[in-house]
Amino acid sequence: MKKTIRHVIFDLGQVFITVDLNIFAKNFSEEFSVDPAELMHDDFNGVHKDFMVGRIAGEDFHRLTCERFNHFVPFDKFRQIWESMLVAEVAGTAAIVEKLEEQEYSLALLSNTDPWHYEYSFNHIPILKRIDKNFLSYDLKMKKPDVEIFQTTARKLKANPDECLFIDDLQPNIDGAKKANLNAIQFINAEQLRRDLKQFGIDV
Repeated sequence: MKKTIRHVIFDLGQVFITVDLNIFAKNFSEEFSVDPAELMHDDFNGVHKDFMVGRIAGEDFHRLTCERFNHFVPFDKFRQIWESMLVAEVAGTAAIVEKLEEQEYSLALLSNTDPWHYEYSFNHIPILKRIDKNFLSYDLKMKKPDVEIFQTTARKLKANPDECLFIDDLQPNIDGAKKANLNAIQFINAEQLRRDLKQFGIDV
């Protein structure tokens, strides 16, 4: 029998803030005069992943990317291009968080993100200020869907894994959470999340 859920842990991208990679690819390719397909190459993605797991700082991400594409962009403009993929608040999630807070659930964020994207999201999505437990890939030096990041999150929450409910839009991350014995719901939209939360005795 499952224990009562005490901790509700949310992903960030596509759960709180909409991510549009097409907008980013357009802005980046126009500035750097490259085919958007170039952004799929391992060397570009490798630098981004290093930034996301805290191996390099933002200044290094900027410099290495400019070197990779042989084109210098001022730091502030580069950061603006990188943040351009974050386009809008996801409808309905904030209201669910407010209801969970009223019911005194412990709320946390577990995200594969970098410092720029987290700071931008924090400044543009007011409800994130109500979530005081943040488990971010660049801080933890690990990423989803690795089982270790879910185990670490539960341990830092001082919780048994089956007391935790993880919400994420990506199936591989849901699978990773379940391998770590957390409960999990794949997020599609707020309406669907409300329905699925009822399976865990949570009515919002």
